[in-house]
Amino acid sequence: MSTKINLAIKKRVVYRSRPHEATGLCTGCRSCELACSLANANVFNPQRARIKIVALGAGIDIPVTCQQCEDPWCQKACYVNAIVKDKKLDIFIVDENKCIGCGNCVGACPYGIILLDPITNKAIKCNLCNGKPACVAICPSHVLEFITDNDISKVNRRRFAAILYNEDNALRPVPSGAERIRLLPDRERRRP
Repeated sequence: MSTKINLAIKKRVVYRSRPHEATGLCTGCRSCELACSLANANVFNPQRARIKIVALGAGIDIPVTCQQCEDPWCQKACYVNAIVKDKKLDIFIVDENKCIGCGNCVGACPYGIILLDPITNKAIKCNLCNGKPACVAICPSHVLEFITDNDISKVNRRRFAAILYNEDNALRPVPSGAERIRLLPDRERRRP
């Protein structure tokens, strides 16, 4: 008796910064939003894009797109079953013919990335441009990648290691070496 294993390799768009490189950060140019709206709505209108640039501060911009959840809250919240599984890409997409624009999915998304299109008043979320994301192709900094879940685990390990590295370097010695400077005032941990 053999069991078949689904070998479909799900992919998603992720932001992969490389701060050690001059062009390894999002510049906030919003080319991805324009490319997305052109690919999906046939217009240059960032309000109709399925990817959003979030400005966290002066010069700190992060592109955010659907995380393609395995068990999506947006689908659970849709009572007209307009969020359906695309078997080819192994992701959930919005069936605009079924969507009534109620917005339940918008409130249910833990990442705040599913939106209502301002023109059609229907839900929009990343559909990976049928396997060739326009945002990845257009990004001048090459910080958006279309990668598998296995590759995402490598990215997440690197991000986690960077967080740990920053925690280790939160306390640095002063030039005289006599005492330490607390760079993060809310930190409780001290280095020996």
